[in-house]
Amino acid sequence: MPEFTPTSPRFSRRSRVVPSLLVAAAVAAGLALAGSRFGLAQTAPAARPADGAKSAAPGRPALARPPAPVTVASVEVKPMPAVLDVVGSALAIASVPLKTRVDSQIEAVLVKEGERVTAGQMIFRLDARAVKAQVAQARAVLARDEAQLALLRSDLERTEQLVQTKTKSNRDLESAKTLVAAQMATIEADRAALQNLEVQASWYEIRSPIDGRVGSIPLKPGSAIRANDSTLLATVNQLDPIYVSFSVPQSAIPALREAMARGDVAVSVHQPGRRGEPLAGSVAFIENMLDAASGTLGVKASIVNREEALLPGEYVQVRAVLKTDPNALVVPDQAIQLGQNGPFVYVVKEGDTVEVRRVVIDRTVDGRTVIAKGLEAGERVVTDGQLRLFPGASVVIGKPGAAAGAAPKSGS
Repeated sequence: MPEFTPTSPRFSRRSRVVPSLLVAAAVAAGLALAGSRFGLAQTAPAARPADGAKSAAPGRPALARPPAPVTVASVEVKPMPAVLDVVGSALAIASVPLKTRVDSQIEAVLVKEGERVTAGQMIFRLDARAVKAQVAQARAVLARDEAQLALLRSDLERTEQLVQTKTKSNRDLESAKTLVAAQMATIEADRAALQNLEVQASWYEIRSPIDGRVGSIPLKPGSAIRANDSTLLATVNQLDPIYVSFSVPQSAIPALREAMARGDVAVSVHQPGRRGEPLAGSVAFIENMLDAASGTLGVKASIVNREEALLPGEYVQVRAVLKTDPNALVVPDQAIQLGQNGPFVYVVKEGDTVEVRRVVIDRTVDGRTVIAKGLEAGERVVTDGQLRLFPGASVVIGKPGAAAGAAPKSGS
């Protein structure tokens, strides 16, 4: 029988297998022991409190919600207007394009572009030498005919004297009277011709027909112009007062008509980006026909524009005051909450608890809401901190902004 030595192949393989088996057995035993402990821990019943024991100590009150911090405002009684807020555009009451009625040449431009002008002020002077010569000729013809009339009247007087002495006949007298009448008619024609030429001469002086401001002047001195040219010499726009045109919906027409029947309807105009008081005016007229496409009625208001701050074509915010309620119930807009059943407010009652109160809103003007039904004067309503409230919740009243500052931070 052969002898196994440590260096023999069989001995080497057995020496490697035996330790591996021992390690595997040890790992299996450890896992079994851990599993038994884990199973015992999972299946072990939880300890029950002794009979008669309670989860909380007897006499300790349940945890209550702390009062919610809020800010409040009182329901006020004050005059509040009923207004109509719309967008409008400005347009000149009068916009006069200046054109020539004669063929001529511009001799002088007497104003600068954008300059303010008054009614009757000369803006352009044209070359009027030819028409002035015609006027002088017509005056000379008139003077000649007037001298001829004086001679004929003198002849008439002599003829009348000679008829009385029977030196001339009545036929000669009638002839003299006819010559005088014909000459007088000639003079009237001369005067009419002179007046016509003077009118034509006035066309060579182009004046502003209104007070306003002149626009751009494309033609300069020396430019030839014709009566049928399409190019305008300039345009004068009346800026004070100025119209503001806007449209009102069909539903607002009855209230507007009632306001106009009571007197002037005040209108204020606010320009975006302009500081200071809005421009003021009143409704000038309403159109006599409704726009069927939009269902609106056109309205124009006359606005005082002494500083010419408002220019034609500018878009503005328009407010028309239809009436003023002297005793309106008013709350801040922040007090109004919207729910499934309509608007409501949180009313703070005695004991600093809140009540949910449904309200009927009449209108909102400048951050104030007019209440038609649901509140009484002097009641307190919550204006900030409503997110923490519910019917019957306790509140602590703080200064404005305190409720927002006391709100819990996200993630706390």
